[in-house]
Amino acid sequence: MSKFARRCAALMLAVVLLCMAVPAAFAAEGDTLPAGATTMGGANTTLIPDEEENCLSWLFGSGDTITMPYLNIKGQGLRRNVTLDLEDCLVGITYTELGSIGSYVSDAAAQQAWKAQAVAIHSYLEYHKKYGSSANALVYTPVDQIPSSARSAIRRAVSEVKDEVLTCNGSVIDAVWSASAGYNTQTGVYGTCSGLDAWGTDVPYLQSVESPYEEQYHNLMRRIIGKDYRYIEYNDSKTGQPYESADTTHKDLGGFVQYNTFVSNGKSYRYIGQFVSSRYCFDFSADENGTPCMNYYGFGHGVGMSQCGMVGYAQEQGMGYRDILRHYYTGVSFGTVGSGSSNGGLFGWLWSLLGLQ
Repeated sequence: MSKFARRCAALMLAVVLLCMAVPAAFAAEGDTLPAGATTMGGANTTLIPDEEENCLSWLFGSGDTITMPYLNIKGQGLRRNVTLDLEDCLVGITYTELGSIGSYVSDAAAQQAWKAQAVAIHSYLEYHKKYGSSANALVYTPVDQIPSSARSAIRRAVSEVKDEVLTCNGSVIDAVWSASAGYNTQTGVYGTCSGLDAWGTDVPYLQSVESPYEEQYHNLMRRIIGKDYRYIEYNDSKTGQPYESADTTHKDLGGFVQYNTFVSNGKSYRYIGQFVSSRYCFDFSADENGTPCMNYYGFGHGVGMSQCGMVGYAQEQGMGYRDILRHYYTGVSFGTVGSGSSNGGLFGWLWSLLGLQ
């Protein structure tokens, strides 16, 4: 055995002996310590486990929880520094996003769609943790509030992918998604919007891609999404006058409006409340009587993965979750964050210190 290997073995033995001694030390000093695990500097990071806690998780680490700087919890609003079981977290947000889609698509398709959604959610959460963003718009439904049949089905999907994230050039991506994409009036197909067109920032993995199942599956997912997919409005909601023209100078190649300001009939509006998003796809036409009308499509910003398209690809083409994610997020790879990785715990810290990770 080499000198380095002998040192590692001795270090591991010392750590095991320390682990055996920690609970006794805590028991002796219990009157001076607050209840719960010891934390450093108020951070939500356990340094030493309670007496009852399995010391192996302290040694080897645990990716079974996730801590988020901000998270919306159903019925509680926006909360800070939320720690949840990772699988429960992904199950609860996946349910909020997609609901019980197994009621109208095959079980196999539902499993793949839920998996794709869970991986996108995990990637989004890790990205916003990494960059300290408070813009976490996701809503977590506590798992005990999810109907048991849906909870069981979603958990079956999530448990197989809970440690997976999407990466680009070695970094986790901002895996944004929307309920549905718009009809691209210039190309004549349904498709997503690029990050450049929507927000003015060219992100390599957020490009415009075709998404052919938008209208078909929105009609089924309408109650989940919450509002209708396609509107035909005859009058300007602010003036009562028919739509006749609009400023299209901020209209991108995907048909989405890039900025919040909408100009109609010579008047500028910061926001028109009857639209489902401040970024929308639209065109002008006339009804059978020749009355000018506006058609607008899509729900949300239209960037990244479309939930309607995702469900359609899984049901109509039998596409697996990884192929779905590769379709909507250009050039991505799959990485691991959580219990499936070698991160965390005292050993994880030691391996990092020794340059073995």
